[in-house]
Amino acid sequence: MTAPDDEVALSLARLRRAGWLPASDLPFAQAEERAAQAGRQVILAGGEDGTPALAVLTWQGPEPAGSQGSPWLLRRTLPDMATRTLVVAHALMADPLASRSTVTQVQVLAAIRLLTSRNGDTWAVPSLQHVLPWAGLLAPRDGGWGPGPVMQAWDLPTRDVMAEAARRLWEHPMWPGTRNG
Repeated sequence: MTAPDDEVALSLARLRRAGWLPASDLPFAQAEERAAQAGRQVILAGGEDGTPALAVLTWQGPEPAGSQGSPWLLRRTLPDMATRTLVVAHALMADPLASRSTVTQVQVLAAIRLLTSRNGDTWAVPSLQHVLPWAGLLAPRDGGWGPGPVMQAWDLPTRDVMAEAARRLWEHPMWPGTRNG
């Protein structure tokens, strides 16, 4: 391996481990070619509104399921409460009647209270502040959170599932700014 090959391999390893890197830290053309050889692809996310572009490593086509046989392939999974927080935050950001690209902690907690009649402080706040940003699903923006690099790079099936989950929340009679009356 030559020095440029080592740089590409190291960049891909960092990208694989973190899930995303600033696009400026990646020799894109070489990384894209090497990733394709392994059935993966490197895509650029963001770069609008003056935000720096991010490189995200994804699968070509749908992501394969984890192997049930030996060796077992681990997939990063979110805790249940972080998943619930993500669905509420995504529904708030995707709501076409609200026209927002970011959400605040107050908005997410208020929606959780309205939808469940319970306080979500103990599980939603750690999810918003730590778990979801660490996973690249949300990113701190303007005093709240916006889509992170992983959310921006969701494949079509994931976008469809999240759109359906958001639609179901919007139909809930207690959804903030309810559509049902």
